Amino acid sequence: MSKALFLFVAGVFIGAVIIELNRRSNTKWQFTRLFENLMVKEADDAFVGAVAKNEGQFMDDLHR
Repeated sequence: MSKALFLFVAGVFIGAVIIELNRRSNTKWQFTRLFENLMVKEADDAFVGAVAKNEGQFMDDLHR
Protein backbone atom coordinates (compact mmCIF):
# COMPACT_ATOMS: atom_id res chain seq x y z
CA MET A 1 0.00 0.00 0.00
CA SER A 2 2.85 2.40 0.76
CA LYS A 3 4.32 1.89 -2.71
CA ALA A 4 0.98 2.71 -4.30
CA LEU A 5 0.69 5.86 -2.18
CA PHE A 6 4.24 6.88 -3.11
CA LEU A 7 3.53 6.36 -6.82
CA PHE A 8 0.32 8.36 -6.55
CA VAL A 9 2.03 11.29 -4.83
CA ALA A 10 4.95 11.16 -7.28
CA GLY A 11 2.49 11.14 -10.18
CA VAL A 12 0.74 14.20 -8.80
CA PHE A 13 4.03 16.10 -8.54
CA ILE A 14 5.21 15.02 -11.99
CA GLY A 15 1.86 16.01 -13.45
CA ALA A 16 2.06 19.39 -11.76
CA VAL A 17 5.54 19.97 -13.19
CA ILE A 18 4.41 19.05 -16.69
CA ILE A 19 1.35 21.30 -16.44
CA GLU A 20 3.50 24.20 -15.21
CA LEU A 21 6.04 23.72 -18.02
CA ASN A 22 3.22 23.56 -20.53
CA ARG A 23 1.76 26.80 -19.14
CA ARG A 24 5.13 28.59 -19.39
CA SER A 25 5.95 27.44 -22.91
CA ASN A 26 4.52 28.90 -26.10
CA THR A 27 5.61 26.16 -28.50
CA LYS A 28 6.28 22.43 -28.42
CA TRP A 29 9.97 23.12 -29.00
CA GLN A 30 10.12 25.47 -26.01
CA PHE A 31 8.32 22.89 -23.84
CA THR A 32 10.82 20.25 -24.92
CA ARG A 33 13.76 22.51 -24.08
CA LEU A 34 12.30 23.42 -20.66
CA PHE A 35 11.62 19.76 -19.86
CA GLU A 36 15.09 18.71 -21.02
CA ASN A 37 16.77 21.42 -18.95
CA LEU A 38 14.73 20.40 -15.90
CA MET A 39 15.77 16.75 -16.28
CA VAL A 40 19.43 17.66 -16.72
CA LYS A 41 19.34 19.91 -13.64
CA GLU A 42 17.69 17.23 -11.51
CA ALA A 43 20.16 14.58 -12.71
CA ASP A 44 23.10 16.88 -11.95
CA ASP A 45 21.74 17.60 -8.46
CA ALA A 46 21.26 13.88 -7.78
CA PHE A 47 24.80 13.12 -9.01
CA VAL A 48 26.36 15.87 -6.88
CA GLY A 49 24.44 14.63 -3.84
CA ALA A 50 25.60 11.06 -4.41
CA VAL A 51 29.22 12.12 -4.89
CA ALA A 52 29.15 14.26 -1.75
CA LYS A 53 27.67 11.39 0.25
CA ASN A 54 30.27 8.94 -1.08
CA GLU A 55 33.06 11.45 -0.48
CA GLY A 56 31.92 11.90 3.12
CA GLN A 57 31.86 8.14 3.64
CA PHE A 58 35.34 7.85 2.07
CA MET A 59 36.73 10.52 4.38
CA ASP A 60 35.15 8.82 7.42
CA ASP A 61 36.76 5.54 6.38
CA LEU A 62 40.17 7.20 5.99
CA HIS A 63 40.06 8.66 9.49
CA ARG A 64 39.37 5.29 11.14
